[in-house]
Amino acid sequence: MNMLLRFFIMTSLLKQQLKQQAINEKLSMETLTAPVVRSYRVLPQDMGFRNHLPNYRYLSFIELNITRWLLACCHQKDTERLQWIIAMQEVVYLKEIKFLDKMMVNSMLAGWDSKYVYFEHRFLVKNQLMAVGMTKFVLMNKQGKCAPSVLDMLGEQLTEVIKSWNTHQVAVKALPKSR
Repeated sequence: MNMLLRFFIMTSLLKQQLKQQAINEKLSMETLTAPVVRSYRVLPQDMGFRNHLPNYRYLSFIELNITRWLLACCHQKDTERLQWIIAMQEVVYLKEIKFLDKMMVNSMLAGWDSKYVYFEHRFLVKNQLMAVGMTKFVLMNKQGKCAPSVLDMLGEQLTEVIKSWNTHQVAVKALPKSR
């Protein structure tokens, strides 16, 4: 419930902020690649039964950051509202995030291809890296799937990390259905 409330408050504040900014014809690479940095305090409703931030809460914070990025891009591009659907997500947990820690989540565009957009997420507490995540998602509008080119992301920009991550996904999908 707390994350849902945070989501609606953040979306409302962001829309107000974006109304005050000028609308550009084309999204700049600077706008697309600007990191989304948000700070959160780990509260009781964020906690798991093992006295640390549970895995699913990391995904909730990722969703908030990507939604913020997408709203900003759609506003500047003056496009209809786009949605996003996760195709693949992975988080590497390095250290536990504990109760009342002030956590900073830094999400940034890592690349794109003709179908997907890729994001990297870093979770920090007191400037110490606690977890790193990757998200692969597809953009959607009322008519269905949209290519990243709808946000002026033309061609393909993939890092070696993204290429190896996609190779791993293909290998996982190729596993036998029954063992």
